[in-house]
Amino acid sequence: MLTLTNKEDKVKPDLTIPNYADIYVIGDLACSVDAQGKPLPGLTQVAMQGGQYAAKAISRKVKSQPKLAPFHYSDKGSLAVIGRRAAVANASGVHLSGLLAWIVWACIHVMNLVSFQHRLSVFIQWAFQDLTISRGARLITGTAPTHFKFKKEIAVDRSAPEVHAGTVAVSD
Repeated sequence: MLTLTNKEDKVKPDLTIPNYADIYVIGDLACSVDAQGKPLPGLTQVAMQGGQYAAKAISRKVKSQPKLAPFHYSDKGSLAVIGRRAAVANASGVHLSGLLAWIVWACIHVMNLVSFQHRLSVFIQWAFQDLTISRGARLITGTAPTHFKFKKEIAVDRSAPEVHAGTVAVSD
């Protein structure tokens, strides 16, 4: 099994692992750097561009064609939802916020889905959530697991019978 654990374990400029020319690593698993040696951000667009690059590189390798130039990430801008019908966007020096940025965000995300069926399904789900003002699945609420105080919040009933591995507990 191959394990990359150190910060120095970066993928090569062609998104392969050193000493493994047939293994491509993209997305969150990759520590890719730009021409200046600065790590690329862990964003969807980096993974998508890396995936397209890797697919082309593999196709060229299978067809015995010349290798591609090193991977180059092209920053297309940033989008972030900040609330119901509100977002911020920054692309090519253009800054948007509010409803217009949210519409841009929604359109870009729906159009990047694989098939028309997926696009329609997601559009209907989002429309239903918006019309019914239900909390979206993409919102994270509540206490983070790291805030859990194990000894304080777990009560141990000392009068309960001890349970051993391989036994079945039955309650009345």
